[in-house]
Amino acid sequence: MHQGRQEEEELEEEEEEDEGDPERALEKSPFQLTAGDVYDISSVVGRDLLQLSTGPQMPAALSRLQFRIVRVLEMLEALVSESSLAEEQLRLERDSLRREVQELRREGARGSAQQLSLGPDKMVIDLTDPNRPRFTLQELRDVLQERNQLKAQLLVVQEELQCYK
Repeated sequence: MHQGRQEEEELEEEEEEDEGDPERALEKSPFQLTAGDVYDISSVVGRDLLQLSTGPQMPAALSRLQFRIVRVLEMLEALVSESSLAEEQLRLERDSLRREVQELRREGARGSAQQLSLGPDKMVIDLTDPNRPRFTLQELRDVLQERNQLKAQLLVVQEELQCYK
């Protein structure tokens, strides 16, 4: 029983060491970074800069610092690329939705003119009536479904942008 407790304590100590090591932040994916990780990276780079100016281990410190700066730049590149890609996708979807709405409006206007001609399965519509039908139920369902999908995607992208800020 004593051995089980000792193993638990050793695991806890290892976890604390992992969390306390600021260099671990450099190993993370850019999309998993927290504000604390950014401060840890800053601390590591700052420490290396101090070693450059004060120590005889200058070549080793310079090499470490160069690696860390390259890693930070790679992280920033990944974040910017992901953000730009998400923003561009939203623009394309917005433009596509605008075109579809304009097309539906045109079809609705054509449909209203065709409904005025009488015949089998036709009806007369008062164009001044604000409650007159303009779209079919299926068209409305399609537009609402697409709107909901775009809204969900927008929320995801906004959450990602908040993480990057």
